[in-house]
Amino acid sequence: MPSILIIGAERGLGLGLAEALNANGWDVTGTARHGADVTGLKKVARVAYVDVTRADQIDPLREEVDGPFDVIFLVAGIFGPVHGSVVEATDAEFAKIMLTNCFGPIRLAHRLLDRLKPQGTIAVMSSHRGSIELNTEPGLKLDLYRASKAGLNMLARTLHADHPHLTVLSIHPGWAATAMGTLDGTVEAEISVEESVKGMVEVLNAYMATGRSLYLDWQGRPLPW
Repeated sequence: MPSILIIGAERGLGLGLAEALNANGWDVTGTARHGADVTGLKKVARVAYVDVTRADQIDPLREEVDGPFDVIFLVAGIFGPVHGSVVEATDAEFAKIMLTNCFGPIRLAHRLLDRLKPQGTIAVMSSHRGSIELNTEPGLKLDLYRASKAGLNMLARTLHADHPHLTVLSIHPGWAATAMGTLDGTVEAEISVEESVKGMVEVLNAYMATGRSLYLDWQGRPLPW
């Protein structure tokens, strides 16, 4: 039975992954922030608590989870301010999105490496918006989000360079119908949570423990860095 620790599993794609993997026979542990509604998560996973932006919560999480896990999937992330503009952003807005989407998850991943099996897999929830090569669409006002996901991809590649025995996957989940994906219902997504999760589960099954560093979408298609 493969095992997984999902960081940020109380709702959205994290909860969807926990439900799907549990249904597929995985042993699932999922994290939530303190105070979050974990009613759904408790049905399919053991629950632990962490906020990826809080360094002081890393050691308590380490005490809660033993492992070793086959996969650690860092899902937690935010869209950031709706304006999305590097010109309009305050220092605090830029710091928050970079800490939440980039630095916080990778810092936590490094601290959890001893909770991973020797040939284990680290997966991070990236986005096709993190691709530098694909950044050719003007006027989308996604500066901050793009930068945070590009930074996440870079640090994920660095993690693999430092630990080449591991598999490190940067996964674009598609534009899924979550609260973040629809900006709380103000825009329409392209795919359902179920479709996104089904694809990501297939990606994990196909590439975990291969020792590779890959940037893929939910259908397993390679993305240019």
